Amino acid sequence: MFRLFLLGMVCALVAGCGGIGRNDLSDGAAIYASECAVCHGGNARGGGGGGVAGLSKTPPDLTGLRLRNGGSFPVYETLETVEGYAQGGMRGRQMAGIGALQSDRKKRARIDRRRIRSGDRIIDMMVFLESVQRP
Repeated sequence: MFRLFLLGMVCALVAGCGGIGRNDLSDGAAIYASECAVCHGGNARGGGGGGVAGLSKTPPDLTGLRLRNGGSFPVYETLETVEGYAQGGMRGRQMAGIGALQSDRKKRARIDRRRIRSGDRIIDMMVFLESVQRP
């Protein structure tokens, strides 16, 4: 009986430390809805939001990132792109609302078996993006 209790305590401790939880996903979904959906569409399939008027390029389908990367979510490439836009480092290219993802609070996560560290809002949004990938 004690072993079962001890096992339960260890599982609870592991589940509460450093993993991706429901809050990350729901926070990421809220961030996506408020900052990204206007151009990428509510379903993240691209070009369906009201913010696309006047853009020279249709915003991409974000649900196919895994498919376009040989079956694995392009964690580092996506993070580099999002952080580049958020920090204003993508010369000649703009993404509205991305500045709202800036945060001084850093967070770590494991997405598709890869470890990353970035601002908490960017991590939450990345967790959401990984969750909407088509198989």
